[in-house]
Amino acid sequence: MFLGLAAVLIVVGTLGTGILPSTPFYQILSGGIIVAGFAVGHTGLRAFEFLE
Repeated sequence: MFLGLAAVLIVVGTLGTGILPSTPFYQILSGGIIVAGFAVGHTGLRAFEFLE
């Protein structure tokens, strides 16, 4: 679930950089969505215990 949400956030943020106006506010907002996607993905991966 976390990885799916992460993928959606990253794609939406990436598309937002091209669709939203090129003002600093919207570009920072899109970048924040992308960073949030990577944070959610990292959290999702930490939930699994990887066997050594």
